[in-house]
Amino acid sequence: MHLAVAGAALPALLLAAQPAWAGGSTAAPRNAAGPVASGEEQSPVVGTPTLTAAQRTSAAAKDAAVARVLRGDQQRTFRAATGAGPLRGSMRAAASAADPLPTHRSIKAITQQAQVRSYWCGPATLAMLVQADDASISQTTAAKRLHTTSNGTNWYSGAGSYPMEAALERYSGDFDYTPQNLPYTPSKADTAAFKGRLMTDVAVDRHGIAGNAVEVRNGPHLDGHPNRTIYHWVAVRGYDDDGDTTRYADSVSGSNISWSAPVARYNEIDTDKIVTIFGARGYVW
Repeated sequence: MHLAVAGAALPALLLAAQPAWAGGSTAAPRNAAGPVASGEEQSPVVGTPTLTAAQRTSAAAKDAAVARVLRGDQQRTFRAATGAGPLRGSMRAAASAADPLPTHRSIKAITQQAQVRSYWCGPATLAMLVQADDASISQTTAAKRLHTTSNGTNWYSGAGSYPMEAALERYSGDFDYTPQNLPYTPSKADTAAFKGRLMTDVAVDRHGIAGNAVEVRNGPHLDGHPNRTIYHWVAVRGYDDDGDTTRYADSVSGSNISWSAPVARYNEIDTDKIVTIFGARGYVW
């Protein structure tokens, strides 16, 4: 991964600790996710999801930048606070952002793609998100980058490896992508952190977010998805209502998945709801 500004203090508002185990407690209010059929996305987790020291440092620096964007600080204030050298990627964009963030914004370059296999929502999400960097890749190439199997795309592959993070950074230039593990039942602080990161990523940095959903029977679901256990990747591409609503593209739409008909290409959902759906896996921002 690209290492951004080191040594920045993590703002209290965005202090979203990485849990030791993203699966959370089996006693959580949402029903436990059940098994899915072979050949469907399972978003496997290998070992205990953790962040490396470099990932933690990058996340802290990015969160400091998000806080400064939300406050509308000027570049000289940012540089004085961090004592940093030349700024890169989101740090540079955050430092120079003086105007208030817009109430709504979408990255129109990120256009929806239907997944070509039942377990290729990860490759479709990667192929969609890299469009923000003027890149164009096939889902076949994306599947190779992600090491996708018939079980889908791993959320975590062990030893600090998050395949989606590594694949996105291959195409992102100097933008740092960072994984965020979420507990089974995300907290209000988790939602607040996602909201600030979403608005900054989209409105300032012009990059989307890869979300790894865990939908359980009788729990919250993405728009048009049936009431059953579903593991799924989506491309978050915008927001509305000052971040209270999240906009995303869903690769199920237009695919050969049996229940794809009611799923729209582009969707809006309450931000607190989609963060809950990302619980037990997380997102890459």
